[in-house]
Parts: sequence; C-alpha cells; structure tokens
Amino acid sequence: MKTFLIPVDFSDVAYTAAQYAVDMATYLHASKLIFYHSYAHRPSDGYGEHATYEQATLRHLEKMTAKLYIPAALPKDQFVFIADDKPVKAGVEAIVAEHAVSLIVMGIAGLSDIENTLIGRNTMDVAKSGAAPLLIVPRNHVFKPIRKVVYATDLKDVEYITPAASIIRLAGQLGAETHIVHVDPATQGQTPEKILGKQQVLRMLEPLNPGFEVISEPKDKADGIFDYVKRHHIDLILMASRNHGFFEKLFHGSVSKKLLNIAEVPVVLLKNKPTG
Repeated sequence: MKTFLIPVDFSDVAYTAAQYAVDMATYLHASKLIFYHSYAHRPSDGYGEHATYEQATLRHLEKMTAKLYIPAALPKDQFVFIADDKPVKAGVEAIVAEHAVSLIVMGIAGLSDIENTLIGRNTMDVAKSGAAPLLIVPRNHVFKPIRKVVYATDLKDVEYITPAASIIRLAGQLGAETHIVHVDPATQGQTPEKILGKQQVLRMLEPLNPGFEVISEPKDKADGIFDYVKRHHIDLILMASRNHGFFEKLFHGSVSKKLLNIAEVPVVLLKNKPTG
C-alpha cells in the first residue's frame, strides 16, 4: 500500500475519512497521499475562469490538510494535490491509472448519506468504477491499529470471485488476524457447493491461516456479519466486488448497502483482479 487516493468534498465526513487515511498511511509507511477534489458541480456564475477556480480549489485542499493531524513520520512532501472539473468517477480513474493507486479512501455517513448527499453519491460512483480497492470510512470513525479483519463471502464462484492476492497483501501488510465468515441460516453451509467453496477459499487464503465460521442464526445476512464483527472485535471488513452488476446492486437494497449503513468499522471493497 504505497499510494493512497483521498477524494474529498470538504464535508465533515470527508475530513473524517482524510484523517483516517493519513493515520493508516502512516501505519503502513505509504509513500504518497493524493488529495483530490472534483469541481464538476461548481456554480456556473461568479467563480471566475477554470484556471482560477482550479488554483482556488488547490489552496482549499492545502488548507484542509493543514487542519489534519499529520504524524511526524509522514512528511508533507509526500502529499499531492489534484483538482479538476471531471466527474468524480472519471477523475478518480485517471488518477489511479497515472499514479498506480493502491487504495482509495472515502467517507460515508449512512443510508441517507449514500442516496442524498454529494459525498454519498461520489462514493457510490467510485464503488461502481472499481478502479482500485475502496476503503469506506464510517462517520466519526477514528483509526486504530488493525488487528483483525474479516472477509465476508457467499461461497459462490469462489475461485473466480475471491480477490485472494489483495486479501493476502492487505492482511499481511497490516499484520492482521484473518477471519472468513459466511452467513447461511437456510443450509448452514452444508450444501455440496458451499462445502467445496469453503475448501477453495481456505486453500486460496492459506498463507494467512484464517479462521472460518458459518453463521446460521440471523436471517438477515448483513446483521449476521455485523454481529460477528462485534463479537470478535473485528477492525476491518473485506468484501469482493463480484462483477459490474455488484456495484449496480451495492446501493440499491443489497446486503452490502445495509452493511455499510450499520457498520461501525470501515469496509473495503476489493476488486477481483488485484491492484498495486
């Protein structure tokens, strides 16, 4: 995890995510932090020429970082400021391609935030892009060393879907204990397909020596995952992006949407194909 990208809209939620990104980057000895703002939705009147607005936005980005707590171990010369008038999704994709971004960090406040605020809609757009792993930070969440991570899986198409290289890289760099959880109140994970899926995911993540648990009590999958997180004091939830359709469903009634709404710990959406 060498390069972090932090898209911001200067909201309180964005500040929380930016501080979390700074602290996590310090923890992981990252070499570059890119703070990015899209002004695609700026007012059309009264804000001068494009170049003037870009310069003003870059100054705002610098002022924002000045309000963050920057550990001494993270020199400010590792900060990069980028502003443009591209839609957030396009801007993020361009930066990821140019700077080999390892992790995107964004904030979210909850269900209504996803649907009704700019930072929520921007987070949704970046999730749909799948340009790089996306870490979504809950409102007011403060970074602490990540000791335990859980990978939530539905045990379907395991060999194709599981972002094993990304999970191994991230958990390994964090030095985190790895858990795998599957919520299945109907069959308790005992169908032939799911038994095979369990064997496959354990083999793929063998370097991490993960624990595996089937949760059979809650009927709601998101509640099951969240209960597990609370019981085992999990610090980070990992989920795979199944395919493009996953992102379309993510914020429209899926398990993932509810999980993002109720989670009190950050969630990382990982691409099937590993990145940087």
